[in-house]
Formats: sequence, structure tokens, C-alpha cells
Amino acid sequence: MTSPLTRGVLGATALAACLALSAACGGEKTAETKARSGVLSGVCPATVVLQTDWDPEAEHSAFYRLLGDGYTVDGKAKSAKGPLMAAGTDTGVDVEIRIGGSSIGYQTAEPVLYQDKDILLAYGRVSEHLATYKKTPVVSVFAQMEKSPYAIYWDPATYPAARTIADLKKDKVKILFGSETTVWQEYLVGSGIVDKSQVDQSDSPKPATFVAAGGKVAEAGFITAEPYMYEVETKAWGKPVKGQLIHDTGFPEYFQSVVVRREDLTKEKDCLTKLVPILQRAEADYIADPAPTGKLLADLADRYQTSWVYTTAQADAAAKAQVDLGLVGNGDDAVLGNYDLKRVQTLIDLIGKYAPDADISGITPADLVTNEFIDPSIGLKP
Repeated sequence: MTSPLTRGVLGATALAACLALSAACGGEKTAETKARSGVLSGVCPATVVLQTDWDPEAEHSAFYRLLGDGYTVDGKAKSAKGPLMAAGTDTGVDVEIRIGGSSIGYQTAEPVLYQDKDILLAYGRVSEHLATYKKTPVVSVFAQMEKSPYAIYWDPATYPAARTIADLKKDKVKILFGSETTVWQEYLVGSGIVDKSQVDQSDSPKPATFVAAGGKVAEAGFITAEPYMYEVETKAWGKPVKGQLIHDTGFPEYFQSVVVRREDLTKEKDCLTKLVPILQRAEADYIADPAPTGKLLADLADRYQTSWVYTTAQADAAAKAQVDLGLVGNGDDAVLGNYDLKRVQTLIDLIGKYAPDADISGITPADLVTNEFIDPSIGLKP
């Protein structure tokens, strides 16, 4: 299996086939689309193009919940297209969902949005687009996840006294971070939670490296993925791991934050005003009944034939983890998907302190996020 940790890796700048084959990727207005009516027809593009940051997985739930029956799959372009649905009702336009990862050269949302103006929305991270804001300004309009699923996990049998990531420092536990250097890694080291000598940034395959170490190393990854995979699907391990979210160490990332080009806040204002609440409702509906979306995710992952392997069991486990660990939820109020500007300022401060090479001078929370399109009446039920 391809490592979930590499989801944020910056790779080749050339876009994959889906950006070259514009007809296959969508954006065209068919006679059928023009004839339909609905809440988004005449307001949004005839095909609303959404860019994910990886192959299909539960962390993309709000996007895939929009895809209605009768969708088509372009295996070469790695995209799915069909009617855009809002709580079971046709909105009058189509949605096209493109996968990320190897299909876009492991690029993040910011450059892709500026390379292909057909894309309206993409999954990003606030700390990520803060660091690139002055070159490729994007703004977050919907916080799909309240907490990032990134975590560090370890074998509780080998380190029974460890309750937090910081507890691993006493035993000088090597942590497999992967080859990517991220801001939250710099924060863990810079703040003293992790000692620099613990960091292993070799490109180690999962789960083989962890298993081969026999529980003596810790590893960074998604708390929604690897713990289930290791305990249930990896026969060579077959036991629980324990982890702590990076969020709970004091790095409050907004992960799977839905972003748009800054110019589209104005150009597509009417569309966003109607579309963002539909995304809020889609995520709420997913949390209430994740199974249909999980089945779709597994089916698409299989049909795309990349190195990514994703099953309905994995999707179901990830959905449960999102709820159990509070990864998806309302903010401090009763609203799903809005942003806390004080929390965004904390991210700005942390990046300014631990990633001094990032040019963030003069950037404020209001530059990075907006609650303008959020419907405050939509939230998860207690």
C-alpha cells in the first residue's frame, strides 16, 4: 500500500493526464446539462470541478457525497463525473471529482488551482497555503475536519508508559516521519516535544518498516488509517498501536480545508453562497450514514488502478475514527465547518516561529479563511 503519509508530498510540477485531456476531465457544457434545472443551475459552472489531495479515502467524504447515481469514471484521467446532488436532490449541474497524489505529480492544492482554472474547489491545509499565499493566494471557505488526522503512533506493549509523543523522547524512540519535511514536524522538534535525534526521514515503506522493527520505532501517519490497517489487515503485526494527534500537541491545523483562488471569492460569490452550505450538509449526511460513501470510495479506488488500495472496511473504520476522536465536529459553537480566527492566528504564529523561511509577513487570518459562505444553521447533532 502507498503510505498515507506521502499525501502532502510536493513532487513533479507537471500535471498528469487529467490536466492535459480537458475533454475527459470535464468543464464542458453538454446539451443535457443545459436542459436541467436546480438550485445551482445558472449560478455555478455547468460542471463544478473539485480537486482532492489523494486517491479516494474517507477524508474526502464531503466531495464524494455530492456525486449522484449515473456517474461516469474516466480511468485514464482518474476522475468521476455525475450529477451534483444536495441531500438527494439534483442541483442542476454536474460535479467532477479528480484525485490527487501521483495523478497531479504529488502537488498541493495551491499550484494546481492556478495551473487549471477549470477547478473551482480543492482540498488544502491552512498552514500549507499560508506558506505559499504570496505566490498562489487561496482562501479556505469550509473546514471539513475540525482536527487533522495526522498522528504519531507506537507499540504500547514496547512502551507501556508512553501516553504522549513527548513521552517517547525519554527512551530516544526513533520516529519514522517519512521523506517529507512539514511545518508540524518542524514544530515538534523546535518546541522540544521531539528531539532532532529521534527524527528518521528515510523513505521507509509502510507497514514493512514498522513491523520489521518489532515495535521499537514510532511512526507518523493518519490515525484514521494505519492503526486499523496494522491491527486488522497486517497479519505480521495484528495488534493495536497507540497514538497521539499532532493537533493535541498544540498545532491546531485545519486539515482538508476546502480552498478557492482568492479572485473567485468575488467571481464565484453567488455560486459559493449556495455551494458551501451544500458541502456542509453533505458532510453532516456522511457522518450520519457513512456506508454509501465508503462503498463509492472503495469502488473508485479499485477502478482507478493506482497503487492505492482502499476497502469498504477501511472506509468504515476511518469514518468511525473521525467521530470517536472528534476529527469531524462542530467548532466551539454548534456550526459545522466554520473557522476560529484566533486558532488561525495561532497557526500563523507557530509558522512564523518554527518555519522562519516562510514569507508570511503581513498575512492575517482574514486573508486565509472566511466564514462568509457558511450556513450557521448546519451542524452535527450532539
